[in-house]
Amino acid sequence: MKTILVDPSRCLQCSNCWVACKDEHTDNDWSPIAAPQTDDQWWIKIYETEVASGAHMKLNRVPIMCQQCENAYCMEACDKGAIYRRDDGIIIIDPEICSGADCDKCVSACPYERVFFNEERKCAQKCTFCAHLLDAGREAPRCVTACPNDALVFVDEDELTEENMYAPLERLYPEYKTNPKVAYVKLPKPFVAGELATDDEQDCIEGAQVLVTNQVTGAVFEGYSGSFGDFHVDVDKPGFYTVTFVADGFKRKSIKDVDLREPFSLDVVKLWTLVK
Repeated sequence: MKTILVDPSRCLQCSNCWVACKDEHTDNDWSPIAAPQTDDQWWIKIYETEVASGAHMKLNRVPIMCQQCENAYCMEACDKGAIYRRDDGIIIIDPEICSGADCDKCVSACPYERVFFNEERKCAQKCTFCAHLLDAGREAPRCVTACPNDALVFVDEDELTEENMYAPLERLYPEYKTNPKVAYVKLPKPFVAGELATDDEQDCIEGAQVLVTNQVTGAVFEGYSGSFGDFHVDVDKPGFYTVTFVADGFKRKSIKDVDLREPFSLDVVKLWTLVK
């Protein structure tokens, strides 16, 4: 079976994916796979958020489409039998069966907010992985072929092994317990950033060790300051952390209760020179 592998770190926000999706589905009726997409529907969307602040502000971009969930809440919510899973794993909302339903249950059931309601046709709609094109022999959905930087890749699920991946495999919002089939690598993580300087702020401190410790689990994440004293350390989960700085010739310094439920900038951190 095939799925989409998403690498948000490669996303350029060029808009090619959603433009291609609109081009393929707006005003085009691909029934019984999909009825025409309406102007207010975005079957793939790039969620862009600004995190941290100042010189360490970063834009996180995450492409999100139907996750083709194994535990598909939309299918459970439909009592008309309009939503089904094909042999290749793609979940389809049959526009002919759904038409006139006017119930909207599957729309509210989707935790990823990727099911939409067509008011004119009174039916629900969503990404189909361009199943009509795959059935016709195309190798990938339009969004994938339109991506210029391989942020979206159409792959065999069997290829998603630790040996084949260049980064740990992730799923979007695993806490929803939907077991999504769309796979991600390098999803944005909380981080702490800043600059290290001498106590008089006249010099940057390069090569200092930065230890970021989860105050609950004890997990430690390590980084080093760069040539301008800058540091950036990612952590694996939101929480409160202790950030410790260790540099030759300077007093060790720890900052407790750093709130990394979201990325955070410590701005300038000053270290005091050891008295010889």
